[in-house]
Amino acid sequence: MIKGVAILVRLHLIFCLSLCCFTTAYAGVIEGLYSARVEVPDQSTSTQNAAIRDGLEDVFVKVSGNSALLNDAQIKQQLKQAKSYLRTYRFEQTPEQLFLSVNFDQDKVDKQLRDSGYRIWDKRRPETIVWLAIKEPGGSRKLVAEGSHQALVDIAQDTAKRRGVEIVQPLLDLDDMQNISIYDVWGGFVHQLSQASQRYGVDNVFSARIYKAQNSEDESQSAAIWQGDWVLLEAGNTSAGTVSGAEQAQVVDALVNAMSDTLAAKYAIDFSRFDPEAMRTIVTVKNLTSLSQYGEILKFFNSLSVVSSASLVSQQGQVARFELNLLGEVENLIDAIGLDKRISPVNRFEVDKQNLEYFWKL
Repeated sequence: MIKGVAILVRLHLIFCLSLCCFTTAYAGVIEGLYSARVEVPDQSTSTQNAAIRDGLEDVFVKVSGNSALLNDAQIKQQLKQAKSYLRTYRFEQTPEQLFLSVNFDQDKVDKQLRDSGYRIWDKRRPETIVWLAIKEPGGSRKLVAEGSHQALVDIAQDTAKRRGVEIVQPLLDLDDMQNISIYDVWGGFVHQLSQASQRYGVDNVFSARIYKAQNSEDESQSAAIWQGDWVLLEAGNTSAGTVSGAEQAQVVDALVNAMSDTLAAKYAIDFSRFDPEAMRTIVTVKNLTSLSQYGEILKFFNSLSVVSSASLVSQQGQVARFELNLLGEVENLIDAIGLDKRISPVNRFEVDKQNLEYFWKL
């Protein structure tokens, strides 16, 4: 009986998915990973070729999550052939500037990254709130906010967009200031900042302090550089590091790049290591009350880059079991599922890799 119901449900799902378009939105889905917009001075052929190359650089970094790959000899060689990756391009004129918008072949980009030994980062990416504090040359410490430090805020947003990551700038309104102080950000107390960040509904917390430091090899004022110490809280784990630059803007750019590299190291997947026929797992989903939800879940599983294919194998009451063929480890699947707010593990404290069970949120 159950098997018969499962077959009927499966057939009904195929029908539903062919007719319906699910519009449920979820945070952290990055569109345009295989596109870039490059500022150009004119529409000459040489300018166009250079912009296409620059655009492909951005796409390689966005899709892999690895900013160091541009030093790779194989990637450098492919950048010389950037036009062979091109699907479409167009010039865009704004009142202030001329741009070349380029779109590259996803299959070809992915294949080159795999062949060169690089990982691929799914478009479903964690959202991170960025708390920044800066020590001005006069000695005062201030929180970086829109308006007072607009140029630095814009650089952080531009770098995040170029890297294909979602960042949120805190409002620094009365609610924020009642929950945190400049000292929380300056000291990198991310657990305290995490409490204040709950109102933003983000996945991660990034905190950094920016200050002027003397070059240890030259104590003259001209040798002073700007430095940024950062801490990232992600899924209960902390990472930390330091970046530097000749100007504040360079430090902010480097901070967002460091954050992006750290996140990609966890979420990007080396697809070349896995055989989808050999990597299979069963996921149980509970709290299902309608056929449309089965369609949403099946579409969700098949949208994950770590999933080669997904199918419904059984259904009883409000519980369904799905078989997933994977292109990565079960841990990669758990990380990818954890980024979607429509689904949550039955055990919120520790997901059992041998028995994946989730609730679908109504």
